[in-house]
Amino acid sequence: MKKKIFKNKNFLSVIKFLDKFNIKSFETKSKTDLYIKFFELDKLLKKIPEDKKEIKISEVLRTVTESYIQPFKPDIPDLCRLHWIILSRKSLNVLEFGSGHSTIFMADAHYILDFFFKELEFSRNKKNFHTYTVEENKYYAQITKKRIPSYLEKFITISTSKIKTVYYENRFASKYENLPNISPDFIYLDAPSLYFSKKKFEGFTFARKHRLPMSADILFIEYFLEPGTIVIVDGRTANARFLKDHFKKKWKYFHYPKGDLHYFESTEKPLGQLNNRKLKFCLGSKYKNYEKK
Repeated sequence: MKKKIFKNKNFLSVIKFLDKFNIKSFETKSKTDLYIKFFELDKLLKKIPEDKKEIKISEVLRTVTESYIQPFKPDIPDLCRLHWIILSRKSLNVLEFGSGHSTIFMADAHYILDFFFKELEFSRNKKNFHTYTVEENKYYAQITKKRIPSYLEKFITISTSKIKTVYYENRFASKYENLPNISPDFIYLDAPSLYFSKKKFEGFTFARKHRLPMSADILFIEYFLEPGTIVIVDGRTANARFLKDHFKKKWKYFHYPKGDLHYFESTEKPLGQLNNRKLKFCLGSKYKNYEKK
């Protein structure tokens, strides 16, 4: 698919458009509609047979019921917000916990970036502008694969992994057994579910409707995350507080209740010349905030 914006010679016109928005902009329908039209995102909302299933369940229990396997409906403001953040920061690699419409929208942002930026001399990534998604369930992985337009396939890698209950600093948490072996600069945490395992760990199990998700995966890799890395926790307020309490490095934290969004940004000084060049590329004029740290 050739987007209309590809007629532009450089990314400058895209930046000018992106600068009209902020995190709160997507709560306004007119702004969201404008964003969708500019980037032709309506074409990403592909319907599949699984979407037609109707499972009646209360809103309170929808996200904590094991038998609820109907794909969630797309939250357009959230999806556009993710797309906007990745484009605005020129994120190179995304690590996504869980998959769905978000996978497609983030990969589309990478598709746009890949068109405008071919050579990145500061990058050691195997792939630049790529979305890596790890799923706990092959069923949901297959559903996401059905949604992927052919032109986005090379920008997405979906893997599955078992998850186990572990101790993190003497506290119960969950941990994926296998993560993509990458260096992400954008992490989107929206998984796992409570039902990754029914086995008890010292008498404790997540597999109860009254439990809360508590992923520790990001904490295990924290010191491998470069300055400039963004972590977004979708809902999961208890898990966001857990991360905030246990992070060791310097992180800026912002909670946006209306969008049910928890935003972390690693704001340490650059690690060296390559990280310095990457930050200048990704952040542009915002990079001065890092230089003052």
